[in-house]
Amino acid sequence: MFDIAWSTIKNRKGGFIAAFIAVICGSAVITACGVLLMSGLLSGVAPERYAGATVMVGGKQTKDVKENFDPHFPDRVTVPASTAEQVSRVDGVEKVVRDRTVEMNLHKDNGSARGEPVRLDQPLYGHGWSSTALGPFELTEGSRPSSARETVLDAGLARSAGLKVGDTARLSIGTTPHVYRIVGLVDAPANGLDRQSAAFFTDAQATALSPRPDRLTAIGVLGEDGADADDLAGKIEDALSGADAATGAHADPGAHIVTYTGDGIGDLEFLDVGASRGFLVPLSASFGGTALGVVIFVVSSTLGLVVHQRRRELAMLRAIAATPRQVHKLIGSEVLLVGVAGAVLGAAPGFLAAGLLRDAFAHAGVLPQDFELSFNPLPAVAAVLLTVLGARLAGFIAAFRIARIQPVEALSESEAEQEELGSTRKTVGVSLLLLGLVASIVAPLVIPGQVAIAGAGGALVVLMVGSALISPILVQAATRMLTPLFKRSRVSGFLASANSSANARRLSSAVVPLALGTAMALMQLSMLNTVEATAQEQAATGVVSDYVITSDTTGLSTGLAGKVRALDGVETVTPVTRSQVLLNYIEIDKPASNPFSAQGLDGRDLESTLDLDVREGSMDKLTGDTVALSWMAADTARVDVGDTADINLGDGVHKKLKVVAVYGNGLGFGDITLPHRMLTEHTANQQDTALLVSAGSGGASPQVEAGLEKLAEHTPGLAVQSPQEFSAVQQGQFAQQSWTNLIANGLLMLYVLIAVVNTLVMATTGRSREFAMLRLIGTSKRQTRRMMFLESWVVIVTAVLIGVAIAIPPAVGCALGLTGQPIPHIQPLAWIGIIAFVTLLGWLSISLPTRSALRSRPIEAVYAGE
Repeated sequence: MFDIAWSTIKNRKGGFIAAFIAVICGSAVITACGVLLMSGLLSGVAPERYAGATVMVGGKQTKDVKENFDPHFPDRVTVPASTAEQVSRVDGVEKVVRDRTVEMNLHKDNGSARGEPVRLDQPLYGHGWSSTALGPFELTEGSRPSSARETVLDAGLARSAGLKVGDTARLSIGTTPHVYRIVGLVDAPANGLDRQSAAFFTDAQATALSPRPDRLTAIGVLGEDGADADDLAGKIEDALSGADAATGAHADPGAHIVTYTGDGIGDLEFLDVGASRGFLVPLSASFGGTALGVVIFVVSSTLGLVVHQRRRELAMLRAIAATPRQVHKLIGSEVLLVGVAGAVLGAAPGFLAAGLLRDAFAHAGVLPQDFELSFNPLPAVAAVLLTVLGARLAGFIAAFRIARIQPVEALSESEAEQEELGSTRKTVGVSLLLLGLVASIVAPLVIPGQVAIAGAGGALVVLMVGSALISPILVQAATRMLTPLFKRSRVSGFLASANSSANARRLSSAVVPLALGTAMALMQLSMLNTVEATAQEQAATGVVSDYVITSDTTGLSTGLAGKVRALDGVETVTPVTRSQVLLNYIEIDKPASNPFSAQGLDGRDLESTLDLDVREGSMDKLTGDTVALSWMAADTARVDVGDTADINLGDGVHKKLKVVAVYGNGLGFGDITLPHRMLTEHTANQQDTALLVSAGSGGASPQVEAGLEKLAEHTPGLAVQSPQEFSAVQQGQFAQQSWTNLIANGLLMLYVLIAVVNTLVMATTGRSREFAMLRLIGTSKRQTRRMMFLESWVVIVTAVLIGVAIAIPPAVGCALGLTGQPIPHIQPLAWIGIIAFVTLLGWLSISLPTRSALRSRPIEAVYAGE
């Protein structure tokens, strides 16, 4: 059977090349998703400052969620300082190093109160001198720090800043500067410092600088000679778990202490790497599932067209006694040959596509620039298996009808298409359309929150499958609508109308991928525009203060708010802290824990600085163990005012908080609002992001403005902004989240674009014999081209109408989930541009192959078709 299949493929290259291209591209898409998933599970970076440690002890940076993805905590999970003593008593431990890390900014001392800022390409962290043993760092010049106002810099930092031993430097934490004398330089460890710069102080000064002196960033362990890192790590974990059982410490499963060895130490040292992996795993899994469905759908459509174009040949086989099983076996063998070859060849471009996606995510700021992908062969193997199985299933479905009907009926249907669709097909198609509408619009009203958004987005594929099943009916309807326009061209118009009506199934194979591409582009654009427009409106109208104070350093020191309140003319100052927290809830009978943007602020007198559009409850009650939620977060967790919200703060600390308010401006300012002190105490440097300043009923005043300018002159990095400038910065944060989804779906839309061209070209070139027969009975080339031009409008109009129709319900559902309003934000020019592009693409994909098919002599084309 494989010999016959191979002979068929060689003699019908046109159709099988199209299927081959669809399989290659589909395999590449699935491989790319698999590479991203494996990178989220396995990728990492080598440690730098901890490179010399045998074992590192730190907080566990992920939360265990049963039967779901384990999310990463956005801030560092610290460990109690007392843990170091427990670790030091473990057999095999030679030395324990208590590491405290605080992010800083460097200013040269130029005689001014602010100093001259030094722009660095990487963050600067301050540490105690004892942590140099973890590198290890080597003192190459000067001496170690011996007093609170002495520091040692890494040599690379000193070179880039133009500093040397004996100079003075201003190292600030937030907006609080300290002047230090540089007493020495150290060389970085063997791996170098590519992701950070380092400044070292006395251990006592590092403790004083730390926002939590009772906590450690991490504990470094230097093992005895010959100690195995994994064995020593196991002993340390056993010792700490025994201590936990005895004392009850660290009972919170989301924030307990673990050990790190080898390259895993890099996860502890660089939190952005672990966070990036946590971002990639759910994204690639979700995107991969959608991509697999679209790939199988497109491959099925292409193979269906291949089988449809061979219905005369397959009917002849049935007429000469080929059994249904033999027909299925023949098509299955052909599909296996094409599928295996295409899937294997498509795996290699998939690795390249994954690299392009990584670069796009890095450019959008959601992945570090140096994040490396894990090129494991497993994604390629999985892509080959899934693509081949999908193609085999598609081939079986495509051959199902022609294989089971009687030989005489097969010969009859090979000459003319069956006019009516089967009742089962119509029933399933209409049912899927109804299901898609329910998932798009009804579900967001019944199951609000993030589940509604995901359901509305997934409904697009359901609507597309339903439309594909009844697409011949839709083609016939479009033909009837366009027939009056075709009458202007008597011969070509008649032929176009007759062909479109009689061959609706064939044309529907060209319509489906074009409609899918249109719908995906319109729906993604609508979702992006809705998020951006809503966030812009909320951020622009929500800041009602007269001034906003920000900083280009690591943040604003918490004591700055008091200085601003003391200025003449200032009535209200609202400090704002930004972070992320995990909201825990039950999602369809399964525990879920998802990150939400959070802000910490004082709810009192908030009406004069910030308008969150409070819909229930009161922000005045935001004190103690309380929380305010956006309506979307409240709907996601199914809580209301007076209920309890289950939350993990950024550093893993678990809280049960009473909901005191529900507000509307979540996209503009964050979905979770906590008391200022609570959130600030659980961020890395415990600093404010901004101060919202109100001058009272009189509005902005020269007196307040002068006071703020004078304060800025004496405070490093301080900047005074207008509310409009601050709102523009806020809006950029939400655009990043939207672009992430667009990038993830960009590869899929490119695949659909290739499938559109592939299918249209195949459908057109497969009609070479028909064109030749028309020419033999007197139709001119011009009339044939005109006929195909008119038919192309049937395809394009049907595809655009279907695409727009199935894009609108998911767009409405996403708008309901994001804004609570059923009207998505639509940019008419953008929609017109997409429709124009689809129209041009469809026309070129039909007209160019038509011209090519008409170049050969009619009699040769007729016999070539035989």
